[in-house]
Amino acid sequence: MKNILILCTISLFFITTGCEKAINDIVDAIIDCSTEYFFMTISSDADADDSKLIHFTFDYSNSSSDYTLDNTINWDFGDGSPTETSQGLMINHTYVNAGPYTVIGYYTLRKGVGSCQSSKQEDIEVN
Repeated sequence: MKNILILCTISLFFITTGCEKAINDIVDAIIDCSTEYFFMTISSDADADDSKLIHFTFDYSNSSSDYTLDNTINWDFGDGSPTETSQGLMINHTYVNAGPYTVIGYYTLRKGVGSCQSSKQEDIEVN
């Protein structure tokens, strides 16, 4: 009987330790994209020599976060051109026509084994 009790105690220890680790892994993988959205910005500047050439920068400003922003951003420039992917947080785009556009940057945040995908949009005016 004593051996069965010891065996049960040891088994319970390994089972609960494994469950705790699994629960901690799940908690570590949860990312709240909706909250982090407010730390994302897209800035734009017209080129000094060509007002239709726009320089875009995607920024994540939450320095107190455990999350990391992937350096690959998918860009929709709002002018009907194909989506472009930047290998970094900056990209340039030349618009054919002046006017208002809505630019969307699709991003991925990571934390441990977890990730979430979302997007940030910015309205711009091209002269």
